[in-house]
Amino acid sequence: FCYIESGRQFRAVSTSFWLLASSLGSIWILILEPPFVASGISNSTKDWAYSGIGMFGCAMYCVIAYFYVPRKIRPSINEAARVAKEAEYSLAQY
Repeated sequence: FCYIESGRQFRAVSTSFWLLASSLGSIWILILEPPFVASGISNSTKDWAYSGIGMFGCAMYCVIAYFYVPRKIRPSINEAARVAKEAEYSLAQY
């Protein structure tokens, strides 16, 4: 699911959003790496933990990207007001 959804979102969002998300992911790993190394847990448990963190990050990215709309696609306030006025005018004609 995450692979398919992230592929869809890759086409939908801007490059700056991808760069921001990957930068935040890198910072997150930099924060979590020292406690994992210092904990002394086994490699298999550590691998499962990294996989879980990665899946959680991918799911969060998909949720955020789903609700993100690039600025150039968002209708401006003036455009929304113009459309509302046209709709009101067309209703008043009947």
